[in-house]
Amino acid sequence: MSISCIAIDDDPYALESLIAYVDKLPDLKLVQTFTEPLKALAEISVSNPVDIIFMDVEMPALSGIELAGLLRQKTRHLVFTTAHARYAIDAFKVEADAYLLKPYSILHFTKTINNLYPTGKETPNMLAPEDGYFFYIPMLGEKGNLVRVDLNELIAVEETRADVVFTTVNDTFLSSREDFIKTLKMLKKHSAFIQISDTVVIAKQHIKSVLSNKVLLSGETAFTISETHVSLFADFVQHNFPHKKP
Repeated sequence: MSISCIAIDDDPYALESLIAYVDKLPDLKLVQTFTEPLKALAEISVSNPVDIIFMDVEMPALSGIELAGLLRQKTRHLVFTTAHARYAIDAFKVEADAYLLKPYSILHFTKTINNLYPTGKETPNMLAPEDGYFFYIPMLGEKGNLVRVDLNELIAVEETRADVVFTTVNDTFLSSREDFIKTLKMLKKHSAFIQISDTVVIAKQHIKSVLSNKVLLSGETAFTISETHVSLFADFVQHNFPHKKP
């Protein structure tokens, strides 16, 4: 999946930072950049719509708020990037989807993209092998490093007090819990996953066997079904166990 983007900022250093962040997320494709808002208006007005426009607020000749009012129909998502929090209400009036306050980190940038595309698509359905659902994980202790997680490869997610452990087919990743509250809520409700305790969500397609209250998953990963979730898991097993023919 390719997410087309345009960046508009009269500060070349801020624009360079944004370009570097976009480059770290392989599904983002930066199709145009502008340092002059009037030039951006002239070219974007006659071009095809894009998925995201990143736009500064304080710019010469035409402010980002004014420019957004003229170009809002040219993008699915509008994200303001500014050093001034006082424009937040004005941003809301022009239907901005997000507001990144400079200087923002790669972590905040990634969280914004995950919020706009929480599973790589606007509306998650039943998980199928050909579907391209994904999200990005900023790694703990690895400043600026991101890992893409495809839901087809995600085996389990385990919450701790401060962190989240993502176990995939090929590896295990650790990230901050507070950065993935929305992602965790999505997985708990997703039809391809099932919660087996207050802290563990597993992928149904990676269940290999069930022995008493233990679930064995792909990669020799195993978890215990808590008493509070036994009934839910039993219903799942009952509806998916092959019935004998009469």
